[in-house]
Amino acid sequence: MLAGLVFSLLVNANLTIQGVNRAEFWGYQKDWATHYEDKLDLTARYGDFDAEFGLLWFEPSKHGPAVRKRLLLLDYSIGYNPPDLLELRLGKFFATFGRGLALASYADDDFRHYKSLHGILGRLKLPLGSELTLLGARLRDIFFQENTYKIMNEQDTADQVMGADLSSMPVEFLKFGSRYVRINREVDPTAKAFTEIFGGDLQFDIGPVSAGGEICWRLGTKPGIGGREKGFGYVLSLSAGFAGFSVLGQYVDYNRLGFPPGVYHYNEPSTPIKSGVAINRGIDERGFGVTISGMPTAGLYLEADLGRLFVHDDTSAGVIEGEVKSRYSAGVNWTVETKFNHSLQKNIELGTYQRTVERPAVLINYLTGSHTFALETEMGWVKELPSDTAEGKEWRYHEPLISFSYGWGEKWLFTLGWQGVDMDSLKRYDNQRSWLMLEVVYNVNERNVLRVRVGAEKGGYTCSGGVCRYEAPFRGLKLQLISRI
Repeated sequence: MLAGLVFSLLVNANLTIQGVNRAEFWGYQKDWATHYEDKLDLTARYGDFDAEFGLLWFEPSKHGPAVRKRLLLLDYSIGYNPPDLLELRLGKFFATFGRGLALASYADDDFRHYKSLHGILGRLKLPLGSELTLLGARLRDIFFQENTYKIMNEQDTADQVMGADLSSMPVEFLKFGSRYVRINREVDPTAKAFTEIFGGDLQFDIGPVSAGGEICWRLGTKPGIGGREKGFGYVLSLSAGFAGFSVLGQYVDYNRLGFPPGVYHYNEPSTPIKSGVAINRGIDERGFGVTISGMPTAGLYLEADLGRLFVHDDTSAGVIEGEVKSRYSAGVNWTVETKFNHSLQKNIELGTYQRTVERPAVLINYLTGSHTFALETEMGWVKELPSDTAEGKEWRYHEPLISFSYGWGEKWLFTLGWQGVDMDSLKRYDNQRSWLMLEVVYNVNERNVLRVRVGAEKGGYTCSGGVCRYEAPFRGLKLQLISRI
């Protein structure tokens, strides 16, 4: 009888459960090592209440402090969220104030970067399209690099962050906000040596034109020695669309705004570089990014991107990127895409003084009935000057890529790809020169996708949103099953 009563209450309150599970197994050819991991995210809703449960389990066969470490994390959060009124949450959550100059936390499954807050969060809906957010929490920054998960702020997990953010949209063409973040760190020398980040943002939307910006100040204490330390930064953006074309521009200027100035940050100053490269994530950066795109004729899409980001002295470190791209669709069967990318990086990667890459690429897609064919080719001309060699010799080499894919209906996708370099002394690739890979993707049903990859991956330096890592080359087997509830 009791079971029947509980069941009746659950049904009447409309209990729903949703979730995603990603299970993976990697087998390494080099030393016959293996690792498996499982990431589970579940959400249950019952009326105005919700609960979230998270699991991240990483289990390597060979582990050690300097190689791979086992990781097992269990997370939860409980929330009360009446519609159009308020939200109260206890446990794990994500929060970003404005554009992230003051505070940013997020989950990036593609890049395997999980920057979460653990504490209490409150959001209150106010008149005039306003919303007030208050929080008190501790940060945890988990990052996958060199084939293992690392807690980037493992030495600072006792630090505390408190914040308040007020955003308002009194009319549909105007939005503004203000915010304050206080960070209490155990390494601060005195009780008054906390760090404060505060500022605001403003955005106008008038017809096809949108313009806005965010500005922030940082007041803190010099690590270990005391004394005030100040930082400042801002982002300006402009977008407009006319007659099938659009323009997007961004300008950034950061001076000691990124905090703390190490391997992790409480804030996340954005980068104007399309590939996601940053110099030092808000410590000393200034630059711009511009994108122009449009469709001059039916079926033809054109895009041009230019970005530049340097330190304030304009010489010692920086990055320049430019890309032009075209995509033409001939009916519903053929799509041809071409692009040319140029990049110059100076003192971005450890051990490399300067690296210049010219990279043209072609992608062709053909669809006929239930069959899909895709061919991708790319060639990189690379000039690289190491900073850790006595002779200072410039390396010149090529990085070719070719990939062929075949899709059969909605169930199967087969991909055969090869990448290479024509020099065998490159430290970044562990002296390897060739990487052949075969991947099979099987859509088991609407909720389950199985991916099997056999062969080798080149790895290298890769970035996302200003956060960068070195991916070690891989040879072996990868299995992945993504399931949705």
